[in-house]
Amino acid sequence: MSEAIHNNQIKDEIKKAYDDIAEVYLHWTQPSHEIRLSYLNRMLASVDSAEGNSQSILELGCGAGVPCTQLLASREYTSITANDISDTQIAMAKERLPQSVNLIPGDMMELKFSPEHFDAVVAMYSIFHLPRDEQTTMLRRIFDWLKPGGLLLANFPETGFASSSDQSWLGGTKGAMHWSGWGRNEMRRLLADIGFEVEIDEVVVDCEEDKGVSRNIAFNWILAKK
Repeated sequence: MSEAIHNNQIKDEIKKAYDDIAEVYLHWTQPSHEIRLSYLNRMLASVDSAEGNSQSILELGCGAGVPCTQLLASREYTSITANDISDTQIAMAKERLPQSVNLIPGDMMELKFSPEHFDAVVAMYSIFHLPRDEQTTMLRRIFDWLKPGGLLLANFPETGFASSSDQSWLGGTKGAMHWSGWGRNEMRRLLADIGFEVEIDEVVVDCEEDKGVSRNIAFNWILAKK
């Protein structure tokens, strides 16, 4: 099996899994809303300090649009494009967001935008679902899509691992969830090689519960400038 076919199968399984658990996932993410909004507001403070009022922001992995896309959509003079691999999540987002938000379903690797199109790209708990080679490709594309001085806000696993999967994550019965990560040090090196200047590099531990078991997961939060 070629690597491309294998990667596409992974994304197909992730789509099925998120379609299946979309409502459960929305409720499950509530404990992380505070940290998500905290970093988003830190990013927006930097975006607002830039010249000009009109801004264009891309969100990768918007889920049901709660709470971050909702906050972005509430801002004046801000154009929001939001993507998610799950059709069910996109449908839920349409119920919760104004029509002004451009919602695009599908694999983020299939997105195409012109160079220097966005003032900021937000990717919370999303890029790490891609196979590691595709994560590097996606980060290079994001750099290309950002205007000079544009910002990337994203989080990644603190530790590096080639792949991890779960066929019943959050009680799901369809598809399978997949994750991978380069680890904090390698991610910082990758971002520097691409051309990003890292402004925030912090580790925050989430307490996650699945199947009645709680565990602490460390995420590396990054705010980087082109």
